[in-house]
Amino acid sequence: MKYALMIRNDALSKETALKIKEGLKDFFMYDDQNPDLVISIGGDGTILEAVHHYLNKDCCFVGIHTGTLGFYTDYQVDQVDQFIKDVTSREFTTMKRYLLEIKVNKKNQSETYYALNELRLDQGLQAQVIHVYINDVLFEVFRGNGLCVSTPSGSTAYNKSLGGAIIYPGIPLMQMTEVAGIHHNAYRSLGSSLILDESQTIKLEGNQFKHALIGIDHIHLQMDDVESIEVTIGKRYVNFIEYKEMSFIKRVRRAFINS
Repeated sequence: MKYALMIRNDALSKETALKIKEGLKDFFMYDDQNPDLVISIGGDGTILEAVHHYLNKDCCFVGIHTGTLGFYTDYQVDQVDQFIKDVTSREFTTMKRYLLEIKVNKKNQSETYYALNELRLDQGLQAQVIHVYINDVLFEVFRGNGLCVSTPSGSTAYNKSLGGAIIYPGIPLMQMTEVAGIHHNAYRSLGSSLILDESQTIKLEGNQFKHALIGIDHIHLQMDDVESIEVTIGKRYVNFIEYKEMSFIKRVRRAFINS
């Protein structure tokens, strides 16, 4: 097996990476171009960076957290020896994590992006008016700061802070949640999150995109010439390897309720 490391730029993460390289040198080959396994050392942001960097490679991902909390990570920094033992001797299972496919339509071209967590459309200067279509049928005219469309994996991230639901990963669903919606006689939207399956396409059209920002995981884009955004889920996914029993319910409890 060939592996690669994605390392957060801090002393503890770098030290942990050296320990992992030493522990795996007699078992696996290091190959950062075409790895079978990508080991992320850092936090959830490091995982996002790893997924985007190796998005077009046929590989799996696993995370070691070197901070206080990491929702994607199975191992804490003090469990590196156990990780080395597991990865060299134990069978594993895989978890499919579906990606959003995001088509950004500009005046003269279209660009496609993928997100493990979410698409964020936000405007801090003035309220946006966004026409929301589901499979080309007008669903609502939203007015407010913006909208978030998340994957099941991303449902525990920004979506949760907006009051959206937590969704079990491994299911091709996407969730649209409002960011500071304005509700009065002129504008009234759903007011709660909406969960859609892989047969649905969300299309967003707005007249204030010029001053808005689009966030795709850790990537930020200007929207000066964007006319519409189309979002689907289920066509692509990435595999996360699990070497030890850390169920989704345990992850949620560890992250948000208790340790």
